[in-house]
Amino acid sequence: MVQIEYDARFVVLFVCTGNICRSPLAEQLFRIQTKPLQGLISTSSAGTYARPGEAMTEQAAELSRLYGGDPSQHRASEVTTARIKAANLVVTMSREHRADIVSLVPRASRKTFTLREFDRLIGTYRELEPGAWAAPRDASPTELDYFVRAVASVRGFSAVAVSPADDDIVDPYRRGQEVYDEAGRLISRSIARLVEAITSVTSSGFAGRRDEASQIGRIILDQGRSAQQPRGNDD
Repeated sequence: MVQIEYDARFVVLFVCTGNICRSPLAEQLFRIQTKPLQGLISTSSAGTYARPGEAMTEQAAELSRLYGGDPSQHRASEVTTARIKAANLVVTMSREHRADIVSLVPRASRKTFTLREFDRLIGTYRELEPGAWAAPRDASPTELDYFVRAVASVRGFSAVAVSPADDDIVDPYRRGQEVYDEAGRLISRSIARLVEAITSVTSSGFAGRRDEASQIGRIILDQGRSAQQPRGNDD
């Protein structure tokens, strides 16, 4: 069992089923790409049905090495309520995993996303608030907390995925190499965009503040109401 200790850093937890394919790959790619921020960000992964101590599958480990990660020290561990509560951001590989997390800790709903969902919401937020990363500030876990809250605030306003499954990473366990490759591409692409956003937040600061979520919500709702107002006759 992973012992949970207080960590003053911004804690990111990646979650899948067995913690031997998708979530450790995401964790390792995220860790290597945020290495300059290791004093600010702590990264780990876990599984909803993990067998503690199990190594990554060879195919997943090879993908990690291919994308620049290091799978050598990974051993599967279970997700727990303590780990969920300790995390500032929980990133799951599927909607089912997200539901599992929220069922364990309902209050975690606003900090728990599927990887592809979070990627999509980041894009939506940037469209709504293009200057959000403009104001120089000191990099801190607090800034990243504001960032997560702001991204969560656009959940009802983002373009919906064409298919709900588009927010999932395909599970390659016990499947062919082509499925592993597809999972690797999806994870690598979304992790790169997540790291890009976090790097922007920590390098230029985050202009959004505590009340920004409600402000954005009000603006969008007002725009929606205006569009629905009946128009008068033009003649």
